[in-house]
Amino acid sequence: MTSIRTDIATALAAKIATLTTVKTVNIDPIRLAASDFNEYQLPAVQIIDTQETNVHEMVRGRKTWNLGIEIIIGPTTLTVPRQTDLWDLMESIEQKIFEDPKLGDPNVIHMKLIGSMTDLHLLSPLYIGKIDVQIDYYQALVRSC
Repeated sequence: MTSIRTDIATALAAKIATLTTVKTVNIDPIRLAASDFNEYQLPAVQIIDTQETNVHEMVRGRKTWNLGIEIIIGPTTLTVPRQTDLWDLMESIEQKIFEDPKLGDPNVIHMKLIGSMTDLHLLSPLYIGKIDVQIDYYQALVRSC
């Protein structure tokens, strides 16, 4: 049996992987340096756990899980990426994952877009964008009281 978090991250990855413009989608292993990707793997997406909070509700927990969806684009033998390429890919990913904000999971209450950012200067020629999402879900807890 997998955890609800694994199910959620897998559902997100599966949705993103349907985009033909994305060549690599990772949950694990997470690559810490954008340069760890080879040219044939770009554009790449990584789903990164950033924070989780829990509210105890008797026999279940209402959890809020924040995830970062990191997008890495870089030059290929044919093209050099532009800022607009990153924006376009980020918007495509947002549209795809929000087609079903419950991700087809009965435990998921809702997914929300909470922000995004780009980094075009520090890692050139690789450009990175990050989409931050918040996923609220229920998790059954063992009753101990």
